[in-house]
Parts: sequence; C-alpha cells; structure tokens
Amino acid sequence: MYLATNGFRLTGATGLAVILLGIVISFFYPSLPGQLPEGFSLSIIALEFSSTLANASSLFEGNLALVHRYQTGHSIDMFYLITYGAFLGCANLSGWYTQRRALSLIGIISAGIAASADFAENLQLMQLTQALLGNGSAPDFWLLRLFVSTKFLMISVSLLCLVPLLWNRGWLGRIFCTSTLLLAPCTLLTLLGNFEFSSPMTGLIMLAWICLLLWALKVRNGLPNTSDGEPEALGTQTS
Repeated sequence: MYLATNGFRLTGATGLAVILLGIVISFFYPSLPGQLPEGFSLSIIALEFSSTLANASSLFEGNLALVHRYQTGHSIDMFYLITYGAFLGCANLSGWYTQRRALSLIGIISAGIAASADFAENLQLMQLTQALLGNGSAPDFWLLRLFVSTKFLMISVSLLCLVPLLWNRGWLGRIFCTSTLLLAPCTLLTLLGNFEFSSPMTGLIMLAWICLLLWALKVRNGLPNTSDGEPEALGTQTS
C-alpha cells in the first residue's frame, strides 16, 4: 500500500522542483516593454490573456529577441507543468491515504486537468510566438483563453481540496488555508474579466505552494498528533 509518509516526501521533492524550475523560468519571462492592458501587472499573464495578435504584438514592441526568449520559456514550462501537476497530485494523494476524503480524489483529478490544460495552452502560446516572428498564423485566441482559464481554475480547485488536510495544522496550515480560500474568489474574478485580481491570484498561488512545500517537508516522517490530542492515521498499512 502506498504510504502517506512516502507521499509527503514525494510532495516535498516535487515541490522543491517546482520552486527551482519556477526560478529558472522567471528569467525567460521578463517584463515586456509594451504597455500592459488595464488591470495587468505581469507581462506573462497579460500575454496568456491576449485576445488578438495585435494585442500580443504590442506587448513586445517589435523586440524579436524577447519573442525568442518567451518561446524558450514556453518550452521550459512544459517541464514546469509536469512538476506542479505532480506536486499537487502527490499532496492530494497523501491526503487521501491520511483522511480518505473524496475531496482528495477530486484534487488529484484537478491537478491532472490543470497540467493538461497548461500543456495545451503552451502549444497555443508557441504558435503565437511563431506568428509574432512571422512564421505561421495566429492561434485560436478563444481556445487559448479556455486553456488558460481551465488551468487556473483547476489549480484553485486542487488547492481547495487540500484545505481539510491542512486545517488546524499549525501556522503553515493556517497560512495555506487562508491563502487558498482567498485564491478562489480572486481566480473567479480574474476569469470573469476583472484582471486587477490577476496579480493577487498568482501571488496567492505561489504563497499556497510555498506553505504546502514547507509543511510537506516538515511532516515528511509522519503527521503529528491532531489538535484534539488523538494521533491521526498515517496510512501505514502494508501491501
């Protein structure tokens, strides 16, 4: 039987990979010289929510070197989506073996959908950067918006499914639960076109991921006693 403690260790390992790859990928998504659309403060998010080729082109202001740089970033993001999908999936799987809640299964499925949507989104973004370089036609921006929206929505759902696991789990659990509960409305408002919430949305995702990583590393050898003093099952059954 899959051990919950092994699951927390896998969560910690994949979480570390998420942080490291996130640092690397940030160098390939620098701020763009063009004026960002109203409500956006991050260039990559503005690009993901582009509605026309002209809108995307205005962000780069003809700087082809930056277009190539973003194209490399999309390629690296193919590995990043695998790591964060595994991170969220392992965390929810650990939650399943710890508490046997159906929410954990929903969280695993949501993590897989988020990573799959991100993969499809990257294909659209690669087509977009190729079009900006004059190589081919623009992508279907409706599809791009669909994949971006699905990605962020499913990340939020997967994190929400972890709230019962981290509830009353010390200060890391409290910060995780607070940021995750705030993330849900920020995500919905962003996807409904209130893009001033896009930066809080991405910031809350990062905060929740960092707290989840630190907590997984903290409990990698087993969960401490619950708040009522009773030890919680660690899923230590053997196969």
